Amino acid sequence: MNRVDVSIIIPVYNVQEYLPKCLDSVIKQTIKNKEIIVINDGSTDNCYEILTEYKMKFPEMIIINQKNSGISETRNAGLRVATGEYIAFVDSDDFIEFDMFEKMYTAAKRENADVVICDYILYKEITDKQNSDEYIIEGIDKEGQIDKVEALRKFLLNDIKAYAWNKLHKRELFTSNKILFPDFKVCEDTPVSFLLLACSQKIFLMSEPLYYYRQREDSLTKIFSIKSMMDMLDGCYIMRDYLEKNPLIYEKLIHHYRVYMIKTLWVIHNKYFIQCCETGEKSNYSDFKKIVAKEVSGLKISEIIGNSELSRKDKVNALLIKTRTYGLIFPVLYKLRNTKK
Repeated sequence: MNRVDVSIIIPVYNVQEYLPKCLDSVIKQTIKNKEIIVINDGSTDNCYEILTEYKMKFPEMIIINQKNSGISETRNAGLRVATGEYIAFVDSDDFIEFDMFEKMYTAAKRENADVVICDYILYKEITDKQNSDEYIIEGIDKEGQIDKVEALRKFLLNDIKAYAWNKLHKRELFTSNKILFPDFKVCEDTPVSFLLLACSQKIFLMSEPLYYYRQREDSLTKIFSIKSMMDMLDGCYIMRDYLEKNPLIYEKLIHHYRVYMIKTLWVIHNKYFIQCCETGEKSNYSDFKKIVAKEVSGLKISEIIGNSELSRKDKVNALLIKTRTYGLIFPVLYKLRNTKK
């Protein structure tokens, strides 16, 4: 059996418009020893037909068709059949540079790294022909090796994003530590990316942008619900539980974890009240309060004010949440903001 350097896992669900460009960018990867695993998660559009055509042209592709199970189980299905030394994920509405995985794998072997992280490009197509497409480069713009504690600190401060798709991970990080994607509706990457970094010894950062993240209004990341709120907090609890089981790391990172939790609470509040303002729907308010009540009660005003990692805006938002005035002020600000538009 040929050695597989990188297993590339592509979950697919109702992306017929974008799928060919994604597949072409992966098939044309310059790295030689790769395997491409595509999981069709019960698509109801023409994704099945597109994949069938590609399989005929490229029989080496591994294609799995399954009933709709969600992004987490779809990625886990790919992990179960992957044989590569390293694992990579590509979302099926995105695309990548043709040499992305050759460059990342070369860096991984040169640095003996468990995880390699590259920068990425926020990509938005402009339908007006008079305008060019929008490209915004994101990442941490740093090249070099960092240790586990520094990587986790950057993660909790959102300098290293939780995305699975701009990273190359050693497969044994998943297998040896029994790491799988949880059954979340949103933010399933967050606890997984945290745990993979936590289980690594060497992490290498690449400042080159190699991944094109397509911004779509109808993507799953735009969907928000009571389940979404619970998933976001549950992701935080998975990270907290790991820190509590590792006292040395806990002492170094608990301060940063609290920053992460405060910002997560802000995101939940913000998304919930935007939804209320846009739809007028308030029937979920009691569920919303129950979900966030424990964390809101646990916030200490002294810790909010004294936390040097929180910006002035973060502190104001946290204090509004703590004093339970956020829900009163937000609708007014929302109305003023939209009146100016």
